[in-house]
Amino acid sequence: MNINDIVILRKHDQYHHRGVIGNRYIVTEIKKTELKLCAEESNDLCFYTSPDNVEPLVQCTIPSYEDQLNAEHAIDPKWVETRTEVAFEDFANKLDTAASAIVDLLKSKNKAYGNTALSPVKIFSRLDATEALCARIDDKIMRIKNKGINDQTEDTVDDLIGYLLLLKMSM
Repeated sequence: MNINDIVILRKHDQYHHRGVIGNRYIVTEIKKTELKLCAEESNDLCFYTSPDNVEPLVQCTIPSYEDQLNAEHAIDPKWVETRTEVAFEDFANKLDTAASAIVDLLKSKNKAYGNTALSPVKIFSRLDATEALCARIDDKIMRIKNKGINDQTEDTVDDLIGYLLLLKMSM
């Protein structure tokens, strides 16, 4: 990894919990055990993290045809198209995996609790399904605000995504 490389933050650890997972950052400093990353659009947001928490962004650059050397060794456009398709398939597979995990979570909770999210029993609360889901979403957002996004709150993010899907269904 080098200075000015663009990386994607893939995870946090107990010592490094800054930055947004999935966002792109520029490497601005390299130490023995840490990297200093800055937001791609501005150097105002910078933080240190472990090299294990990031993944280099693989970029495909098409050489300039003005450069005679590059013109002689131009990249085959079919290769670029195939590379783009592979990147899309990788994204699509990751999206399917993440969405499937949330759907499985919702199905198992619905089986365990009954259909109380969309048809509340109204023993203690008189809220309808939509209002009750909004209250749960508020709780999850407050937990994330207070605790941040880290290994201990990863389930909170999954719950939040699930509650948002249930809210969509109730509306």
